[in-house]
Amino acid sequence: MSNSPLLLVVEDDEDDREFLQSVVEKSDHPCELIFAHDGQHALEILRDLSPQMIITDINMPRMNGLELLERLRSMQQWLHIPVLFLTTSQGEETVKEAYLQGANSYITKPSTQDGLVLIWDQIYRYWIELNKTAFN
Repeated sequence: MSNSPLLLVVEDDEDDREFLQSVVEKSDHPCELIFAHDGQHALEILRDLSPQMIITDINMPRMNGLELLERLRSMQQWLHIPVLFLTTSQGEETVKEAYLQGANSYITKPSTQDGLVLIWDQIYRYWIELNKTAFN
């Protein structure tokens, strides 16, 4: 395993997973991404790994992002992990619910690769670069 921060990305759309992987690989901000296809799969992965951050979609089968967040915030061993939503869901009630349940950030998915590059840069600079001491 590399010295790069480990991030768990919970996303059911294969194209979106590949899109993010491509942006991260081409960026100046290396991270190791582990992917889960829904919230239930993420919980299975979390039994064996402790990522520095979780980036999740909301609308997914079996267990959606809000349900995942509720489970994460109810378990002591996962309380310290920042959870960022990266989703197309923009409803005011959904955003409010995410923050009420303990989301650290809520970002609307961009529709272009340039938009995702900009968002990845901001995520890295704020959540990883500024918080390196928490990851060591």
